[in-house]
Amino acid sequence: MTFCDSYHPAVTDPHPYPPVKAARRNPRYAEMILPALRAQSSELTAVTTYIYQNWIFFKKYSSLADTLMKIAKVEMHHMQMLGTLVSLLGGDPRFAEDPCQCWNGDALDYTKDLHHALKSNMEAEEAAASFYLETASKIQDPFVCAVLNRIAMDEKVHVQIFRHYLGASGC
Repeated sequence: MTFCDSYHPAVTDPHPYPPVKAARRNPRYAEMILPALRAQSSELTAVTTYIYQNWIFFKKYSSLADTLMKIAKVEMHHMQMLGTLVSLLGGDPRFAEDPCQCWNGDALDYTKDLHHALKSNMEAEEAAASFYLETASKIQDPFVCAVLNRIAMDEKVHVQIFRHYLGASGC
């Protein structure tokens, strides 16, 4: 099974990112956003998953590996925006709630099965988009909502990319 090496998708939505700001401090809103940074299904998990997959798939699927690394960089940008929002809202953007509940590398799915990896990635991106849209619907700060909605747009692009690779691989 091979991928077309000419497939080099845009890994972000074409719309510009809004400014990362908040109308005012609101620690409750910060708490609502924190799972995207520190939960086991967080942006950090996405970044590390895609880097790992880049490492294991690059020999056989170079186009996919390149795309995974580009998506990882987008997810890092999301982390930066989210951490900044949490700080602006009066929260602490650390990766653990307490010393016993730290994010760790066990959050990754270390599968080497291509179909499983692509399907899992697609499902994680769908869940992330839903999280951002749902969270934005509960927040009444237009600046924060704009950032969350924009991040959701990227996650939807990622869903389409993984869907394309699933179809192209015959998986």
